[in-house]
Amino acid sequence: MDVLTRLAALLIAILLAIDAFSAERTETLRVDRHERTVRWTHDDAYRLHFVGGRVESCAVGWSAFQALADGDEVSVDTSPVFKSCDGIRRGDEVVSRPNLHKWLLLVPMAILLAAAFGWIQFERRFEDERRWWFG
Repeated sequence: MDVLTRLAALLIAILLAIDAFSAERTETLRVDRHERTVRWTHDDAYRLHFVGGRVESCAVGWSAFQALADGDEVSVDTSPVFKSCDGIRRGDEVVSRPNLHKWLLLVPMAILLAAAFGWIQFERRFEDERRWWFG
């Protein structure tokens, strides 16, 4: 693997680590509108759109979608780098709880760090397809 690819893998792993393990930012926002996307193969997708802060929208579940009305003031917890929604509260009521996506970030972080340090190498041989070789 060339040096630029390894540096890119290290940079992305660092950004994922900062996003996963830094303190959340809490903003007070107003619900602007609701959006429902109908899917044929899976459950419907629900999204709340906000005004008054750096977060424009959040994907939520059915209960949070129904619990909030347009114009409601809510507190939204977001991650610092990628601005993903980690939780929504209206006063003391928890409307949407944070999910486990921060723990799931450990898997790509580990793979990217292993590639950056050369523990996983991508080699191409003429007689074989692309393979992973562990060094």
